[in-house]
Amino acid sequence: MIAPHLRLQPRHRCRPCLRMHATRPAEHRSGKIIAILVLLFPTLFGVLGLMIDGSRLMVNSSVLQHAADAAAVAAAAEIAQGNDESQAALRALESVQILQGLSTATVDVQQPPAEGLYTGQAGYVSVRVTQAVPSLFMRVLNGVEDQSVSAFAVAGQEASTAGAAIVILDPDPPGIDLPVIAGLALPSTPALHLGGLEVLGLGAVEVDGAVLVNNEWGGVDEHGDPAGEGGFLRSAVTAMPLLSLTKLKARDLRVVGGVDQVQNYGPLVNGEDSPLHAGALPVPDPLADLPAPTVSVDPTNVKATLRGGVTVISLPLLAPPVVLQPGVYEYIQIVTGRVTFQPGVYIIRGKHPLTNIPLQMIGGQVTADGVMFYITDSASYSANSGSPDSGDGETQPAATNLGTVLPSAVINAGLLGSRYSPLNSPGSPFHGVLIYQRRADRRIIVISRDTLLAGNEFGGTIYAKWGHLVLAGSGTFDTRFVVGSMRFVNVIHASIEPTQLLTPATDVFLVE
Repeated sequence: MIAPHLRLQPRHRCRPCLRMHATRPAEHRSGKIIAILVLLFPTLFGVLGLMIDGSRLMVNSSVLQHAADAAAVAAAAEIAQGNDESQAALRALESVQILQGLSTATVDVQQPPAEGLYTGQAGYVSVRVTQAVPSLFMRVLNGVEDQSVSAFAVAGQEASTAGAAIVILDPDPPGIDLPVIAGLALPSTPALHLGGLEVLGLGAVEVDGAVLVNNEWGGVDEHGDPAGEGGFLRSAVTAMPLLSLTKLKARDLRVVGGVDQVQNYGPLVNGEDSPLHAGALPVPDPLADLPAPTVSVDPTNVKATLRGGVTVISLPLLAPPVVLQPGVYEYIQIVTGRVTFQPGVYIIRGKHPLTNIPLQMIGGQVTADGVMFYITDSASYSANSGSPDSGDGETQPAATNLGTVLPSAVINAGLLGSRYSPLNSPGSPFHGVLIYQRRADRRIIVISRDTLLAGNEFGGTIYAKWGHLVLAGSGTFDTRFVVGSMRFVNVIHASIEPTQLLTPATDVFLVE
């Protein structure tokens, strides 16, 4: 047994020794952490820089893409309105630097695009927007103070309707008051010009194609909301139904202004969506490039031979047919008898001394296959130079109250056994055109046709850029219309079914 005084006692250390023993590992660990932090600091700073600067670049990239998209649409809209690339570039620059507030961004506009999916394609515009974004953290690591960010977009014109059958060009046409025309019975019509396109009568007008109306007069859109401007008691498109069947039906109805009542307009095929789209952009004249007829433009069909004035009043059945040749006429009036027009272009530059109407075919039997009638209010028109009509351009003539002006043409297209077909000459710029009125001539063209008299044909393009057309009667018309304004007076039912359609309306779409 061990004596108590000899038992082992626990060893005790002095407090300073304990403190020294405890602090050495802590100091050693903190030194390692500091060393690791020093080694990792650039990496941590780089990660922080990537997170913050990268987020800023993403935000700026999104902002630039929005700006590029808006600028591309704005530039393409300028091209669609007939302006050149310099104006499109100016509009894009304004969109980015002023409207989007990116005053330091650079804007590169290419028309057509020089890169991307639409490279070299006409009708499309590309915009590249570039801006320098200052670095907050990354400049410390790589010395780069700014990061360049860019965005690319393409916009262009694409078809938004079916091919056009009727194009109404005048945004604000003058009033009309159709005078009484001897030898032609027309239904009574309102004295007031109520619409750029009017549909009057007892039946529906059906159009197998698009109806495009540049008239700006007020009314409502497809939702019943206000559209258009001005035009007290008038709308861009107006129907005056006498029965519930009185409507305009079409593949598409595109109107700059508004219509009188939404329920008056429906789809050509029952059950389809409404064709109406109001408050739209105006469409260009699809025949704007059609020249005035001259011998140099079309030597095959245009003749400069002066034919004077012609009046045909002969026995309907017994007398031999009167044969007319292409050339320059002062007037043509057919009251009775048989008349054959040889194929070609008939230029009419004067007026009948009694009726004051240049082209009047109200009776007899007319065979006019493969012809075009060019009507001008210029008595000095030259088939050699095209003067003065060739200088008309796109300028809108001064407004004239058409109630005081007699029509330029009155045609009874329903005469028994009569045929009217357009110029058939594929190499001619006038191929497919039946009536072409001088652009600056606002006079009214009146065409009447009643299918109760069978055995007649009527077709071709009718072009009167600022003129007014009255189409009275019923039946099927293989006809395209490009006119300033138009009035349907359909007794029963009229169907517009052109064999070939005009160009559809286009809108500007962001495509890339």
